[in-house]
Amino acid sequence: MSFKREKIRDIYLLTTEVENIFINEYMPQAPGDYVKVYLYGLLYSGNGETMTEKQMSRQLGLPGEKIDQAWAYWERQGLVSRTPSDGTDGYDICFRQMRSLMYGRDMSAGAAREKTEEAEAAGVLGSDRLKNLLDEMENLLGKTFSPRETKEIFSWAEEIGATDDIILGAASYCAEKGKTGINYISKVIRQWTDDGLLTKKDIKEHLDKIEARSGLQRQILNSLGLNRGATAAEKEMIDRWFDQLHFNQERVMEACARASFISSPNLRYVNKVLENWYEEAKSSGRDVNTKITVTQADLNRYYEYLRNKAREEAEERKKEVYSRIPRIKEIDGEMMDLGRNLSKVILGGKPEKVEEIKKLLALLEEERAVLLTENNYRRDYTDIKFACEKCSDTGITEDGVRCSCVEERIGEAEIWQNSTSSKK
Repeated sequence: MSFKREKIRDIYLLTTEVENIFINEYMPQAPGDYVKVYLYGLLYSGNGETMTEKQMSRQLGLPGEKIDQAWAYWERQGLVSRTPSDGTDGYDICFRQMRSLMYGRDMSAGAAREKTEEAEAAGVLGSDRLKNLLDEMENLLGKTFSPRETKEIFSWAEEIGATDDIILGAASYCAEKGKTGINYISKVIRQWTDDGLLTKKDIKEHLDKIEARSGLQRQILNSLGLNRGATAAEKEMIDRWFDQLHFNQERVMEACARASFISSPNLRYVNKVLENWYEEAKSSGRDVNTKITVTQADLNRYYEYLRNKAREEAEERKKEVYSRIPRIKEIDGEMMDLGRNLSKVILGGKPEKVEEIKKLLALLEEERAVLLTENNYRRDYTDIKFACEKCSDTGITEDGVRCSCVEERIGEAEIWQNSTSSKK
């Protein structure tokens, strides 16, 4: 008897074998786009499929030059070989078996790999510029590089276009921080290159800017009583104030001063103040750093606004309760009448009547409280709720002392004043 298996003709229903050597030895150090190109080519190589560079570029969302750079990279790693295509300007890719490269019969795994890497390193060392670069790198970091590290160093110049100033400057910067690993230095170089840095002057300006921003972050946290370094999220928030909202240092520190008057100063409060200032400045068409002076008269008007707002909101809550619990409206009316009678009997000198009215008022208050709680309301739901309980939104306490809420209200008054003027 004979046996046959139906062939799967749809390439997307098949599987692609990826050697573990690639995953462990090559993939971690390779640029992500280069890995994409390698794996996509490997997918098509298993079925003898063809694809133009333009098609691959469209499928992976990568420019053609990036794909060329990827194949050049993998060829230098010894994982593929490129040969010119017949009758075209392109080339064909042949994937090499990594197991045979590393575990060939004529040499041990380590020897095979070392020999391949040394040969590749020797090839790029033909350039005097790269030789000098390698010598300076070794002097800076105080160590000799392996063939793999040598190839990585040369890739910075050949593949991502990093200048010698950037490569040596990054190595010096990392050495000062005690970070001499090639992978760490590579991340710094790639980031600096992406940021458009080219010269020593660019590096100095970049590092000066980072140092200045770090000092400013510490100053902001210290002003809030936070004697520690900023977290990554806090750094991002602070950077946004300067880079996106375009506040200057003076204005940010003013917002921090506002936060120092609340019970628990924090960056979220400062962020809210700055966002409010930004929105008000935007709506009024002025610069975010233009400070509006709040006079005592302005502050008094703002306090009056707060008191009126609190009374209106309490009145709305009372109407809501009256519509749901009519008995409470009756109780409030009865208590008002008893209050007027209490004033009369006190003036009339009738102590027994005073006690009687007080007992009735207490009973009505208790009934009112029970009705509210039974209907899922707080006992004080209809009370007037001022922004500051200590001064009832007057700015002056019962002792005649300037209230601690004044500084916070000045900041709010500035925003309120801007919003009211913009509506006129």
